[in-house]
Amino acid sequence: MRIVLSSRRHRHVARASIFLIAVALVIGIAACNGPDTYQLTVSSTVGGSVIAPAEEISTYDAGAVVELEATPDDGYEFHVWIGDTEDIADPDSASTTITMNGNYSITANFGKEGGPSPIQP
Repeated sequence: MRIVLSSRRHRHVARASIFLIAVALVIGIAACNGPDTYQLTVSSTVGGSVIAPAEEISTYDAGAVVELEATPDDGYEFHVWIGDTEDIADPDSASTTITMNGNYSITANFGKEGGPSPIQP
């Protein structure tokens, strides 16, 4: 079967085709780049605080290595980092790092000295 288009229709089909190809390219390029930054939400349980970075929501470049440091109050001890800990170098250490490969929410978990951890990872 042969389809014959008038020159006017041919131009409209050609323009529409070019437009659709351009849209597909833009969408494809945007999808390949992915996010350039990620958010890190940091908090702590009762008995201590996080001194690096601050207990807040911070934004970092993808792949950034962020220093984490938690310090216990008197009569308390650090137990473990909990939450999105898959990219924390050592979740059992009060002083460690996290590599920003996504949006993370982490909490420094403290407990009474010599007592059990109040929250398990």
